Amino acid sequence: DLCKIAMAEAENQGVTGKALVMRVVLNRMESGWGSIQDIIRAKGQFTAYSNGSFDRAVVDQECIEALQMVLTGWDESFGALYFESGNGDTWHSRNLDYLFTYGAHKFYK
Repeated sequence: DLCKIAMAEAENQGVTGKALVMRVVLNRMESGWGSIQDIIRAKGQFTAYSNGSFDRAVVDQECIEALQMVLTGWDESFGALYFESGNGDTWHSRNLDYLFTYGAHKFYK
């Protein structure tokens, strides 16, 4: 599931972009939000899950590389718990602390 959500949310974001999505899920898990499956399936949390992209995602080699990075300790997420691809005035920008942008995603805590 971790690879599938990374593929569905960050398909064109390269290995690092996919690893960052994985880290957001793992950061939430480590913060007590539940299991990986609970986090991915939570209502309104991941667009790719709610719109069906998750179910259609085909894991590629970049996802496998990203997973290996994350499992061996890579973490440049700065504790990010959220990300979005939107611009302008969004719920994320109004309610969370902006951390950084990578590719098309802005990351927040």
